[in-house]
Amino acid sequence: MVEILDVIKARDPGEFEFHQAVQEVVESVTPVLDRNPHYRRAAVLERITEPER
Repeated sequence: MVEILDVIKARDPGEFEFHQAVQEVVESVTPVLDRNPHYRRAAVLERITEPER
């Protein structure tokens, strides 16, 4: 899941609170994603980490 954090940091530099929030969400949902690979294939994590503008 480190790669998603790298993508977020590159896409939204300077948004440190958002980076922290994404990291916390990634840490909490990783067990669910590990048990349900179809969520990874559906790019759920990428979708929920798109910031509201």
